[in-house]
Amino acid sequence: MVGAIARTGLVTLIVSIMVAAQTFEVASVKPNKSGRMAGSTSRSGGQLVFENTSLRECIAIAYGIAVDREYGLSGPTWLSSERYDIVAKVPAETPREQVLRMLQALLADRFQLRLHRESRDLRVYSLTVARTGPKLKAVPFGEGSFTFGPGHISGKAQAMPELADKLSRPYFGLGAPVMDSTGLDGAFDFTLDWTPDNVQADATAGPSIFAAIQEQLGLKLEASKSRVEVLVIDRVERVPTEN
Repeated sequence: MVGAIARTGLVTLIVSIMVAAQTFEVASVKPNKSGRMAGSTSRSGGQLVFENTSLRECIAIAYGIAVDREYGLSGPTWLSSERYDIVAKVPAETPREQVLRMLQALLADRFQLRLHRESRDLRVYSLTVARTGPKLKAVPFGEGSFTFGPGHISGKAQAMPELADKLSRPYFGLGAPVMDSTGLDGAFDFTLDWTPDNVQADATAGPSIFAAIQEQLGLKLEASKSRVEVLVIDRVERVPTEN
């Protein structure tokens, strides 16, 4: 009996140490009412700083979701509009993965954040090979690059999953995730030019991004549905608890 009590005490001590290891030494969380749109996040030595950052972005970073993937996080609309300043101290040598777990714990404590992951059927685009066949230049894997501007992409040593992932960004206006279904292995160089939807169409306008992908890359975007993992917020408070 004494042994069982001792073991129970040891387990409790270990759990307590583990919980403590997942929390910041000191943390300050305050609403930002500056009205500015620009914000920043940084980690320098033993300090993690979120300045004028939306709670959506904080949650996305903490749970490893690409910040610009709106479909990856389901929650109240104010997550994008309400902004906060967070300053947390942590030993400089703390691994990034542990810092993210600390951030998760902080959000749960100060915002009463509760969430879960689930798979949902969402509208997606499948990137496939067109009937004409791919029009891509195969190159060895190496240091790649991906540059883009209004109506233009230049890719160097890019794999097809990388292209699909980048096309999922809101910048390209597709409004849905893009999944690689080309079956093409390896790396490729390519350029793509199209006329963005927000440019008024006229007789000299270039192709849409859908037509350009097919004509210039020999690929095709096909609308479909697929199971996509989504982070769903069950509870979150707008006003954080006091520091």
